[in-house]
Amino acid sequence: MGLYERDYGREDEMSPWDRHQRSQQPKSMTIILVVITVAIYFIDMFTGEQLGPGDRQSRLLPWFGCWSETLLRPWQWYQFLTYGFLHDQNSLMHVGFNMFGLWVFGRNVEQRMGRWEFLRFYLVSMFVGGVAGCLTYWAMGIDNGVVIGASGAVIAVTIMFACYYPQATILLMFVIPVKAWVVAVIFVVTNLYGSLTMLSGQAAQGGTAFTVHLAGVAFALLYYFQHWNLNWLDFSDSGRTFRQSIRRTKLKIHDPDQKLRQENEEVDQILAKIHASGEQSLTRSERRVLERHSRRQREKRNLD
Repeated sequence: MGLYERDYGREDEMSPWDRHQRSQQPKSMTIILVVITVAIYFIDMFTGEQLGPGDRQSRLLPWFGCWSETLLRPWQWYQFLTYGFLHDQNSLMHVGFNMFGLWVFGRNVEQRMGRWEFLRFYLVSMFVGGVAGCLTYWAMGIDNGVVIGASGAVIAVTIMFACYYPQATILLMFVIPVKAWVVAVIFVVTNLYGSLTMLSGQAAQGGTAFTVHLAGVAFALLYYFQHWNLNWLDFSDSGRTFRQSIRRTKLKIHDPDQKLRQENEEVDQILAKIHASGEQSLTRSERRVLERHSRRQREKRNLD
């Protein structure tokens, strides 16, 4: 097969309709989430304050991180979602690994769920992880703890990938080939052990949020085995309905000349019909249109 016989060699031969259809394909929600998260990371980097070598202070963290007291402040519950778009400013690997994992596993999960259900799943996983992080700080007696990062939601996506494709091969540490279900088991065991170690006080404060990860794992497993669906969180249909109602209820601008223009066009068509088929071919409604038009023209001449 020659190069120009392949599909990617015939881009110029596509019809305008095919190119239009391709351009109208919905964008991947996975890619959109990756781009948004990376963009926020760099915005946070450029707006932050350099305290010293390798030590940056985020200006977004106080407003959008998930703090231990967030659970007691309903007006700040938006932080249960926004924390997942913030990452450690002193470690590029934090956002890098999370977004790489979302990109690798998210696209396949999105294909199974659909883009909007995938978005709902991702955000609810993030919300559940944020609540788990707050409860963990309560249990540990930490007053000023904060959770950031998308790892809880990304691990939930990874678990869903393992549920949908258990026999798929994954390169663990980019080297060791293992089945997806094995990776899921490793995630469950390591995060369960890490959570128990944290809650028992044997682990240092800060670092990996094992309970947030474990919450993501639990939510994904419940979602899969309980056959959950998050369509009840779908606000896109409500938005479309609202926009349609707005369009339907738009005030119509009164244009008196428009009716006259329409009548003149209709009269022209009737006159053309008379010329082609004779006056006897007119219907009653067409005769009434001519009479009304003639009467209006006479009234206009009398006024002049």
